[in-house]
Amino acid sequence: MRLPIVVKISVFALAVMGVYTYYANSIPQIQSKPPEELSLEGGNVTQEQLIKAGEEIFKGKGTCEVCHRIGQAGARAPDLAGMGARAVKRKPGLSAKAYLIESLLDPGVYLVEGYPNIMPKVDKPPIALNRSELWAVTAFLESLGGTVDVALDDIPKSAGAGAAGGGAQVAELKLPGDPKAGQAVFTGKGACVACHKAGSIGASPVGPDLSQIARIQTPDYIMAKILDPAAMGTVAGFPPKVMPQTIGQTLTAKEYVDLVSFLLTLKGSSATPAPQGKK
Repeated sequence: MRLPIVVKISVFALAVMGVYTYYANSIPQIQSKPPEELSLEGGNVTQEQLIKAGEEIFKGKGTCEVCHRIGQAGARAPDLAGMGARAVKRKPGLSAKAYLIESLLDPGVYLVEGYPNIMPKVDKPPIALNRSELWAVTAFLESLGGTVDVALDDIPKSAGAGAAGGGAQVAELKLPGDPKAGQAVFTGKGACVACHKAGSIGASPVGPDLSQIARIQTPDYIMAKILDPAAMGTVAGFPPKVMPQTIGQTLTAKEYVDLVSFLLTLKGSSATPAPQGKK
């Protein structure tokens, strides 16, 4: 007896679905887990593991790549290629590891000529690396052309004390920029006002209202959003990739810091911000 064409089609469709289902189920599934806080104190770790952990923190939690590049000129902060070898020559009397640790815990102590003092202390919020994470990042930086000899005991016991447990309050990030000049960048060269509203400035609905951006987003998000808009995602309800992807490249370092400084004043006031800049 011949089967009706409808039955034949149904059997064929079921067979195809079965094949695809089997193939899909044969693919290893990756379980998504939240990032865990690294703790190496009291444990055994090889130098390779330590360096790898440091590299992951450098690219992830530490948000170092927001400003730093390795082997790439024109970044927002100094190129770190060969830093492990160059660090020993930075400050007389300091070893490479001592200089790197100081640069992480108190970046403003030594500034590379031509770069503004915009790096926050990485053991404080919002980055808040703990002591183990500082150890790993230092080892990674030493590995960039130098000898890795940093030990956990080289990291001050007070470093990252407020990072663990999630109870630390987010500190206000103060940049050495001029918010008033940043407002001029917002309405002028940056052309941000064409899409965004900031207090009483602007009225365009193309992009999200930034009138209280400093209350609802972290400083590192604001900094990264200017440099790489696509990487930070799109606010729900707005079309993706409308914000120019090269906006950060069109600004000078000073204009960038000024603009971020201005955005950090936007905490919900309806009045146009009129902060005082540096004299």
